[in-house]
Amino acid sequence: MDSSFLKKIEENGPLLAGFAKVNISPKYVAEAPDASNGEFNAIRMAGYGDGQIATGVHDSLFAKAIALEVNGKEVIFLSADMVVIPELVVQKVASNLEGTISRKQILFGATHTHASIGNCIPKFVGESFSGEYQPEVVAWLGEKFTQLILTARKDKKLATFASDYIRVPNLIRNRIIGETGRLNDKLNLVSFQQNKGKKAVIGIFGAHATTIATWNDKFSGDYPGYFQRSLESKGVDLALFFAGTVGSHSNKGKGEKFEKSKYIGETLADSAAVVINKMEYDSVVQMTAITTEIEIPELQAFYISDRLRVAPWAASKLMADMQTIYLQGVKINDLVWLAMPYELSGEYGIDLKNALEVAGFNSSLTSFNGQYLGYIVPQKYYYFDTYEARLMGWYGPSMGDYLMELNFKLANELTDKRL
Repeated sequence: MDSSFLKKIEENGPLLAGFAKVNISPKYVAEAPDASNGEFNAIRMAGYGDGQIATGVHDSLFAKAIALEVNGKEVIFLSADMVVIPELVVQKVASNLEGTISRKQILFGATHTHASIGNCIPKFVGESFSGEYQPEVVAWLGEKFTQLILTARKDKKLATFASDYIRVPNLIRNRIIGETGRLNDKLNLVSFQQNKGKKAVIGIFGAHATTIATWNDKFSGDYPGYFQRSLESKGVDLALFFAGTVGSHSNKGKGEKFEKSKYIGETLADSAAVVINKMEYDSVVQMTAITTEIEIPELQAFYISDRLRVAPWAASKLMADMQTIYLQGVKINDLVWLAMPYELSGEYGIDLKNALEVAGFNSSLTSFNGQYLGYIVPQKYYYFDTYEARLMGWYGPSMGDYLMELNFKLANELTDKRL
């Protein structure tokens, strides 16, 4: 990891920003589907296991991107209305863009809606969660994301930058131990304003996008979709949403089914608007970017008993192969953003966010940056009989502390502080 710090990007100067979005809602056709045009005769929804086939679209799914440049150095933020960003899609994008922009310069993220596109992850575990692997879905999404990035890069104009946050405890809960649990209730907001042009706003929040359950058979962005549409109705030209520290937090709100999705998303957008209207923008920025490779221990997935899990060699046969695993960080003025390949517990996130705030920095911690290592929850919960720890804690009780050490180390390097 230390060698990666020697390759970090550090630039200070005027900011260029470009925006783009693309509709990624699959089209259902009964006969002669054309995957290259997003036409399929059966797509499963990724968050419902392998039993729910989408019959249509309740509200459209989008992928959106912001391309930033300071003194010729670029960083791309890309988020999609998906449960995760599948690694094979990222590999397709990286291959398409080879020689144009590096994978290390792209910070992927997902809204984590469970009513989105499946069929993108091979082997037993991936297919159990999101349906039979279909390489044509991966190829189609890879092309969509590639063109999205190229369009955002072409749109770059002189721009200004601001970031802030607001607490919204009424919309989030600790889903592992309830009211007594620690809560990361910050809605982080990052905004870019093109000179005499468009405004883009990114929202980062830690509540799971699971207001929609198996009663639904149509694609939907869940509450993040309502959040984005609501902001775009309030004068924001491009609204993005990144899932934050969702590894232990669920949503909380009024209503049932889509009414609950609408309530949470629009209430969150109302809270965001309060902050956006008060933001002070900088036209000159200092940008630092680091992408580092991380090592992971052997799998300890698939619980048998408190002392026994499936052997690592056997577990690895059930899960999709992973290539180089990246942990990414970007600092823009007083904003520190870490993009992580796992679902980090909000309880872990609080410690890093508080340390950064004491040092004078705002922070965004996002999940699903193109690979997936499961849920990362505090060691004290590892033996709880919960979904997060028992089914999705794949690397043992020490994995959380190990990854948080890396997160702090990366934040220290970005900020030149010892947090």
